[in-house]
Amino acid sequence: MRHPPPSVAPNVCYGRTDLDVDPSRFDAAVASMQARLTALLDGRRPTAVHSSPLRRARRAAEGIAASFALPVTEDARLAEMHFGAWEMQPWAAIDRNALEDWARNVATFAPPGGESARDVVLRMDAWARAIARTASAASAMGAMSAMSVVSDEAVHVAVTHAGPIRLHVATALQMPSTACLPWTLDFGGICHLHVARDGRARLIHWNA
Repeated sequence: MRHPPPSVAPNVCYGRTDLDVDPSRFDAAVASMQARLTALLDGRRPTAVHSSPLRRARRAAEGIAASFALPVTEDARLAEMHFGAWEMQPWAAIDRNALEDWARNVATFAPPGGESARDVVLRMDAWARAIARTASAASAMGAMSAMSVVSDEAVHVAVTHAGPIRLHVATALQMPSTACLPWTLDFGGICHLHVARDGRARLIHWNA
């Protein structure tokens, strides 16, 4: 799930900057997220609620987790892309040549002091693999817990950011890493991936 709208001026480059939520839209955004998630789950209960450490995601995750009486599992790997020296700069103020270099090589170009799309792909993939390993180990041990549910049944909800979601979906579907970057993903939008026991993923819903 993408976080609710942050408190930031339009046309500003922000990524890892820890922006707070827009207070005028936060409550309605979280209520909408909860309602759409409940409808999508159709009676199922989440195994865990994960969150980026950034406030705009963490605050929404806390509300969603509380509705299921679950804790929030915070993970830095779910944070938005780090734009380095570009952070909080108006897009119009960023060197045009640098932006053109980025456009020509989105996968591996990194702003000064920042991350590339490939960096985000690697950390998101590591996060997903860690969840899969934990679930597999618990299942093998026969643990009587939520994490022992087979991977086809366990539901992990992550409140994160548009960049990591798009990049992770492309990776999960074995598409070029930047294939999903143009896809529209609204604030509060849900991406629903089904990952089978063999690791193969299917996209069930996008921007639900």
